[in-house]
Amino acid sequence: MMMNISSRKQQIIRFFINPISLKPPNPNPLISSPSLSSPINTPIHNTNHTYFPHRCFSVASENNNTLIPNQNISFINTHMRKKPYVSPQLVSKLIDIVRNSKGECRSELNSMNLRLSKASVCEIIRVLSCEKLPALQFFQWVRDNNRDNNRDNNQGIYRNADICSLMIDNCGWLNDYDTMRALLKVFKHECICLNEQAFGFLPVLDSSKARAMECVSVLVGVLSGIGGSVCGSGVYYLISMLCGSGSFELAKYVIEITERKSSYYGVIVRELCRRKCTDEAYALIKQMRVEDCEPECKLYNYVLGSLCKMDKLSEAIRVVEEMKEAGVDPDEITFEIFIVSACKLGRMEFANESFDSLIKTGLRPRFSTYAAIVKGYFYAERYDEAYAFVCDIEAKKMPAVNKMFGLLAWLHHTKGSSDVAGRILNEMMEKGLKPDFLYYAKTVSALRLFGDKDLARDLETKVSKFRVE
Repeated sequence: MMMNISSRKQQIIRFFINPISLKPPNPNPLISSPSLSSPINTPIHNTNHTYFPHRCFSVASENNNTLIPNQNISFINTHMRKKPYVSPQLVSKLIDIVRNSKGECRSELNSMNLRLSKASVCEIIRVLSCEKLPALQFFQWVRDNNRDNNRDNNQGIYRNADICSLMIDNCGWLNDYDTMRALLKVFKHECICLNEQAFGFLPVLDSSKARAMECVSVLVGVLSGIGGSVCGSGVYYLISMLCGSGSFELAKYVIEITERKSSYYGVIVRELCRRKCTDEAYALIKQMRVEDCEPECKLYNYVLGSLCKMDKLSEAIRVVEEMKEAGVDPDEITFEIFIVSACKLGRMEFANESFDSLIKTGLRPRFSTYAAIVKGYFYAERYDEAYAFVCDIEAKKMPAVNKMFGLLAWLHHTKGSSDVAGRILNEMMEKGLKPDFLYYAKTVSALRLFGDKDLARDLETKVSKFRVE
C-alpha cells in the first residue's frame, strides 16, 4: 500500500509514527577522508542508535497553528504541556529546505521568522542525521540567531552541549571528519563539552571487533588532535557510551590509546556493577593498581554497593579490609552503603555500629544516612527506638535534626497514626525546631479530618510564630 503513496506523503506519515525512533537507513558512503592517514572503507552506522528520543516540540501561530510564510511562528518546549501539538508538516518543510537548499538555506529560514527551542533543534538535527543530510548550515543559522539573546533564551541554544554533540554525530554519519574537526576547534575555543550523543554513529553493535576498534581509533585521533574541553569530555563520554552498549573491551581499548585515568576506569566499574558483574569490576580495580593508576574510594563504593544490593555483606566487609590495606580510606558514602544495607536486612545493631564508626572518623553523615536508620527502626516496628535515635541526634546537636523529626512524623502519618505525628511536630516546635512545611501541612490536614482538631489548631498557632520570625 505504501508503494502507491508519494514520497512526500510517506515522509509525513513516518513523522506521525514517531520518526526519531525509526532505525536509520543503511548508509552507502564509506569512511574515507583525505585528511586521514588510513581511510576506513566500511559503512559507519548503528541500527541500534539509542539517542533518538520522542518528538517533544509544538507549534504556535496566530492562525490556528498552521504554517504561514512570514508569520511569527514559534516552537514551544512542551515538556510542561500534557497534550503537546506536533506539526509533522512543519518539520517536513524544514527538512525539505535543508535538503533542497544545497547549502544556502539561511535566507529562506530567515524569511520564515522561526524561533526554535532546544528540543526542536535537537530533533531536527537527529532527523537530518537519520536522513544522512548535512546539518551544518542549519546549525550555524541556529547559533547565529541565538548568539545575542542567549541569556534570555532559557534553552541555552548557543552553547548547548546536546546540540553541539548532535552536530558531531551528524558529521560522523556523513563521514565528514574535516567539518567535525572544524566544529571541534570552535567548541574548544568556546569551552563547550561533548556528551554521549556525539557518538551514536559509531558501529559498535553491528560491526566486527577489529572494524569497531579501527573506527574508535580514528575518532580518538580526531579528539586528541583538538585537545581541550572537547577531548577530555569526549573521551569520557565515548567510554560511557561504549559501556552503555555493553562494549567493555572497546571502552578499555579507548583508555589504552588515550590515558589511564581513574575517572575513565570509574565509568567502566560503575556500569559493570550496575549489571551485577561485581567480580569483573573488582578485578579491574586490582588491574588499575598493577598499571600504577590508583583507584579512588568512589570505585570501591561502586563494588560495595553492588555487593550489598545482592545481600553479600560478608564479601563487602572483606573488600573494605582490602581497601584499607591498599591505603584507601572509607568515606561517608562507604559507611552509608553498609548502614542502608543493614537497615534493609533488619540488622539495626550492625547499622548502629557502622554509624558510630562513621562519627568517630570525623566524617559528616549525609541526610540519607540518618534517614536510613530512622526508616530501618520504623519499618522494623521499633517505633520507640526510632524516636530515641532522633532525640539522640537532637541532643548531640547534629544538623539533620529538623528533617529527622519531620521524617518520623511523616512515617507515622503514612501509617495512619496522625495523632502521633501531630505530637511529634508539637514537641519539635516546643524545642524551637521549625518543621518541614510539607510534612506539617499534610499532618494538620489529616488531623482536621480524622484526628485531634484541637491539636491541629495548636500546631497552626505554633507554626505561625515561625512564619513571623
